[in-house]
Amino acid sequence: MVGYFEKRRILKLGREWLHHARLCRHLREDIAGQDALNRLDKAEADLKKAVAKRDASIIEAHCESVHKAISVVMPPKSFPGLRENLEVIVVAIAVAMAFRTFFLQPFKIPTGSMQPTLYGIHFEPASGKGIFDMGPLWMARWLVFGETYVDYKAKTAGVVRGPYSFKSTDEGKVACYDIGGLAHYIPEALPKTTLLSQANLMLTVKPGDEVVTGQVIARGIKITGDHLFVNRVRWNFMKPTRGEVMVFRTDGIPIPRLSERTHYIKRMCGLPGESISIHEPELIVNGKPVAEPYPIRRIEDRVSGYAGYYCPGDPEALYIRSSNDVVTLGPNKYLALGDNTHNSLDGRYWGPVPAANLVGPAMVVYWPISKRWGWIQ
Repeated sequence: MVGYFEKRRILKLGREWLHHARLCRHLREDIAGQDALNRLDKAEADLKKAVAKRDASIIEAHCESVHKAISVVMPPKSFPGLRENLEVIVVAIAVAMAFRTFFLQPFKIPTGSMQPTLYGIHFEPASGKGIFDMGPLWMARWLVFGETYVDYKAKTAGVVRGPYSFKSTDEGKVACYDIGGLAHYIPEALPKTTLLSQANLMLTVKPGDEVVTGQVIARGIKITGDHLFVNRVRWNFMKPTRGEVMVFRTDGIPIPRLSERTHYIKRMCGLPGESISIHEPELIVNGKPVAEPYPIRRIEDRVSGYAGYYCPGDPEALYIRSSNDVVTLGPNKYLALGDNTHNSLDGRYWGPVPAANLVGPAMVVYWPISKRWGWIQ
């Protein structure tokens, strides 16, 4: 005799197979053969009667009949486990892409124009490899802190000459040295005699030294740029405010040195209708120095590594070249300046950013772990 709990289990099983039968028919009735559908209908009707009578002794047999009928209408696919995992991955990617498109967008700091608020790729000196630069530990160091030990070696033998020129790359500003007629590009490094306490690569040679192929000429720790999330929703409901770190598209901003169809990150310094100028080290809005918010005040006060607002005196600075220049912003126009205006290609050069180009304010640095990790000010 079937016990109470076993009978409940069998009745539940019967109802589940009835559900599977209905689902199978809805999915396949337009493409399955009529004989297979008739067989499924009969098996389903028999199981339904058994469940209605609560006859546990025959429900399991009818469940098996329904199972076989479903297998004919909807044959099992090959590699079902792999297919299911792929579907999960595809759905997860789709959800992540939708979230990125409408809510939070990841962004990588490319340069040092926002230092010391945010850092691009930069270097610190090192006298050689440490324990965390060897074996699998280097990966742990990179995953947590974004740090990797690097050696720059001579590609040929000869006398070190230079540096002759500088250029900007993904690793920041690099210097060109000549060794044996070959150019060696090294991120801005300190002379051999400079103390290690200063932050940058360390040159192990000096101009005029003779080196051999493979000799280390500079070494240090390469630190990846800050990675952050941008809030794409906030400015749909609230107006941008001065002092926010803003991400915007460069489309349609007319200046040759500005990369088209990319994203830049600066600080929101000028709002629609305002007149902006710079009287070093202060930012002037409508003829008065800006006292608030704090992120702009600290730049003006030159605290914690900030150097104040700066007039570049560069002929390419088409909008603010000196303290006599004033930019008046029209409707839906914003002025973006880097926190490091001594080394920033920003609104002083290419003028206002249209509201249509705004993406959103930067929210939080999520990687790597550093003193800048967390909410952005």
